[in-house]
Amino acid sequence: MSKKLPMIILSTTIITVSAALFVLRRKSNNEEFHIKSYDGKFDIMFNNEWKLSKTKNELNENSNLEAINSKNGICFIMFSKAKYELNNISLDEYNDSILSSIKGENIIASNKIIINNKNIYMTEFDSYYENMLIHYLLYTLETENYYHQIMAALINNNLKNDYKKQCKQINDILYTIREL
Repeated sequence: MSKKLPMIILSTTIITVSAALFVLRRKSNNEEFHIKSYDGKFDIMFNNEWKLSKTKNELNENSNLEAINSKNGICFIMFSKAKYELNNISLDEYNDSILSSIKGENIIASNKIIINNKNIYMTEFDSYYENMLIHYLLYTLETENYYHQIMAALINNNLKNDYKKQCKQINDILYTIREL
């Protein structure tokens, strides 16, 4: 019996450690992390499917944050403008100016939605980028001192199957934007 006891303890320890590693690995797959904007003025939380662009301003030279979710085929590009630079116009006026700049695009819908008790404009349109048709979700929102444009480019071929999931994921990200 004395020889069996160390084997039982060893076996139990191995099973316990393996189970703990499995749980930790599974938990880390759902981890969220914060990304600061390039100018250090904003913080946004993403899950671990997202990666910061490899190169600053890789997708657009004027953006202040770019992230890519290769698994779901989404690019996230954020542009921010200080309210004082825009003579403190309203969110409605800011959104109208943004929409006038994309008039030539194929606007599918433009609606006001509420996320985290804040009004946000969401405009959907299709456009070509490097000979590929892309479905865009353009969000116009404000924080205390800034207006933001968030452009989510949905590039996945099976967009129809994942559309609601992708919109929810973007909405969850928008919920976390905060000024630093």
